[in-house]
Amino acid sequence: MSRIAITAFSGWNDAGEAATGVIEHLLEVWPSRPVGAVDAEEFIDFQVNRPEIRTTDEGLRVVDWPDTRLHLITPPRGPEIVAVLGPEPSLRWKRFCDEVLEQLQALDVSSVVSLGALLADSPHSRPLPVSSQVEPVPAQRVEDSELYSGPIGVPTILARRTASAGLRTTSIWVQVPHYVSQNSSPKAVLGLVREVQELISAPIPLGELVEDAEAWERGVDELARTDEDVAEYVRRLEQAQDAAELPEASGDAIAKEFEQFLRRRRETD
Repeated sequence: MSRIAITAFSGWNDAGEAATGVIEHLLEVWPSRPVGAVDAEEFIDFQVNRPEIRTTDEGLRVVDWPDTRLHLITPPRGPEIVAVLGPEPSLRWKRFCDEVLEQLQALDVSSVVSLGALLADSPHSRPLPVSSQVEPVPAQRVEDSELYSGPIGVPTILARRTASAGLRTTSIWVQVPHYVSQNSSPKAVLGLVREVQELISAPIPLGELVEDAEAWERGVDELARTDEDVAEYVRRLEQAQDAAELPEASGDAIAKEFEQFLRRRRETD
C-alpha cells in the first residue's frame, strides 16, 4: 500500500505553530521511526535557525542541527504516513524541494498533504477558517479569479513540485488571529487535524488537544476582558465574519423568497 506524506515547516508559514503542531501531535499519538533527513548545511542560515547543544540521558554532549527530518508513522489501520518536519530553508529552495521529493518517491509516497498557517483577521471566538485545495499541476489552467496572489513560502513551492511529479497534493491552511500570534495556538492545530482526518482512514486520537484548544480560547477571552481595545476589535471581527457567512442576497435568492411570500399569501387568502 502506497504511503501518504504530511509536510510542515516552522517559520513564516507556521503561524501559532499550528502546522508543525499537527506533525508533533501525530508523532505523539502513533508509533514512528526516523526514515530520512535533509541535511541543513546547504539550506539553512544558522544565524536564523541555530543548532542547539544538549546533554543526553547517558551524559553525552551532542549538537542538534536544524535538519529537515522524515519519520514513518504507523497508524493502527490504513496507509503509513511519512511526516516531513523542519524549519523553512533560507537558501536553494528548488534544490531543497527536489531532495525532499526524491526521498518521498523512494519511500513509495503517492499523495502529499501540505500544511500551513497564516496570520489573519479572524476572531478567536469563532471556528478558525481552514481552506483545503488539491494543487493543480503547473501547466493546468485555473479559472478561479479569487485565488491568492502574493508572496509564498516553501510549502507552496514543494506542493507545486510534488504535484508536477504526479503525486496528488492537497494544501491545507488555517487562519490564526494575528492579535494572539505570539504563542502556540492549539485551536488552530485542532482545526488542521480535523481537516487532515478527512484524508486518512485511521481515526486520529485527539488526546488533550480539545481541552487545550478550549483553554486557549478562554485565555484569549480573559485578555479581551482586561483590554477594552482588544475587546472592541474582537467584536468588530465577529460581526464581520458573521455578516460574511450570511446567505448572499442574490437575484435568485430574492426571487425565491418572493415566490414563497406569494405562496403564503395565496394560502392565507
